[in-house]
Amino acid sequence: MSASTAADTVLRGGPVLDLSDWQPGDRATAAWLSTRPTAMAVKDGEIVALGDDAEELIGEGTEVVELDGSTVIPGINDGHLHFTAYSVTTHTYVKMGTDIFTDLAQLPQFLTRDKIDPSGWIRGHGWDGLVLGRNLTAEDIDKALEANGIPGTPVVLFDWSGHSLTANSVALELAGITTATPDPPGGLISRTADGAPAGFLTDAAIAPMIETIPTVPRSQLIEAYRAGQADLHALGITALTEPGLGPGHVSLLDGSGSEAALEVLGDFAESGDLTMRVSVLVLPVGTGGCSAKDVRRHLEAGLANAYDDREIDPRRLKIVGVKVFADGTPQNGTTWHKEPVHTDNAPGHRCGHMVIAGDSDVDKVAELEEIIRYVDGAGLQIGVHSIGDQTVETVIDKIAEIAPNSPARHYLIHTTELYPEGMKTLVDNGIGACFNPVIISTFATTLPEDRVRRTEPIGSALRAGVRPGLTSDAPVVPPDWRPAVVYAVSRSHCWEGPVPADDLEGITSLDALAMLTREAAYREHGELWRGTLKVGQRADLAVLDGTWPDDPEVESLMGRPIALTMVDGQIVHRV
Repeated sequence: MSASTAADTVLRGGPVLDLSDWQPGDRATAAWLSTRPTAMAVKDGEIVALGDDAEELIGEGTEVVELDGSTVIPGINDGHLHFTAYSVTTHTYVKMGTDIFTDLAQLPQFLTRDKIDPSGWIRGHGWDGLVLGRNLTAEDIDKALEANGIPGTPVVLFDWSGHSLTANSVALELAGITTATPDPPGGLISRTADGAPAGFLTDAAIAPMIETIPTVPRSQLIEAYRAGQADLHALGITALTEPGLGPGHVSLLDGSGSEAALEVLGDFAESGDLTMRVSVLVLPVGTGGCSAKDVRRHLEAGLANAYDDREIDPRRLKIVGVKVFADGTPQNGTTWHKEPVHTDNAPGHRCGHMVIAGDSDVDKVAELEEIIRYVDGAGLQIGVHSIGDQTVETVIDKIAEIAPNSPARHYLIHTTELYPEGMKTLVDNGIGACFNPVIISTFATTLPEDRVRRTEPIGSALRAGVRPGLTSDAPVVPPDWRPAVVYAVSRSHCWEGPVPADDLEGITSLDALAMLTREAAYREHGELWRGTLKVGQRADLAVLDGTWPDDPEVESLMGRPIALTMVDGQIVHRV
């Protein structure tokens, strides 16, 4: 065989899960797996043959990967992963996740002299007030610093949710947050009995603090991208949506997703170092107070055109649309519901509200309409953060009214409490929906049964014809997609104790895999060239140790290594 016709790579000796013929409800039974091809040939980054035809393309220069029974799956496409924030918080901040920080008494061990970064600050990420019994305060941090002999060090500790942080007294002073500072629209400054800021800030209230923190230097951000990318490839992730880079960074996560980061990510791609496929939603406004005027202003200034004049392969990095926060988070009482579920809110506010700009619910809905109309008119996709049942209903109905079956493929982010009528509206109007089972696992079991039953009804959505996605929202939770698959199949994340027999919202393991691959590619307008492993598609794939599990064995996925990850036919991870 001539070198011109031989494959560059052939993988053989294990099932290849193409998924091009997947239908909702398909099961990974032994009989189904026996029908899969057991070899794949790749040439010039493209899948050129499957099965026996693939092995016939082995030539003198072909690299042969012996699978030994391992499974080839399409590369995982996480449709909501904050690549910048994940990379920075994981590789430059003090780790304070719930796996290691479970007691307030542990705080001093995280705030030691060696944790002070070159800018003179300590920055941490990942703590959870529910695990600790309460939110951290400035006083907690000040006492820990005093115990470690480093009083006066500015400290900011971002919680796990990406919507809150706690700063110490020095950091509050540097940010100009005082007793006289009012709560901003869409944000809250927690206060002591005498009205002084207690250190805990939520949503829009975090903006002055993020604007005060020294920015991550370009060189450090590049190295964080490099390390974060390696982490993701080790999980079999070949593509993602970066949901929110732009001016709104000042009230989102750790604030690292700035316009400067948008440019640095472009540098990373232009240099050839970006080995994933990244679709970006720009963020004109952060987690509170979004208005059509602000969205228009930033888009007209070129926010969504940052890569137009650069030598960047759009199949590797592109800006696809705009992210908007319609509501906030359950723990902050900022999600909008039909019933008064926020018992800690002030009377009259226990149903919550949307966080869109406006003085009343009517004003906020009208503002949302204008935002959707403008973004769709600009030819951009809109991804709308929607959690509460009233928010979800409103966003679905407004997209359906303003932009039915838009070629931009608008969608809801989180879609936590989805009502049955909404599924039909989604299908009839070509609107997508993403779900986050791992995030939901942090609070679903505490909800009343009626709310649990409408929380993430993925099974009903699939049966109705919705094209949903499974996503992580890392670094809110880790980017490992396997727990999401387990939860989506078992529904164990929603119930304390056995899952009721009449909870039919679980899906099959193959459904979950399709949502993480081919359906994500569809949402990102890439279905013609990636997302499955059929001949003619780009060779974006992962090799999972062992056999892909059927539903009863789905928990066996946990901890199973990814032996190899390939993007465009190039190996980007190998054990």
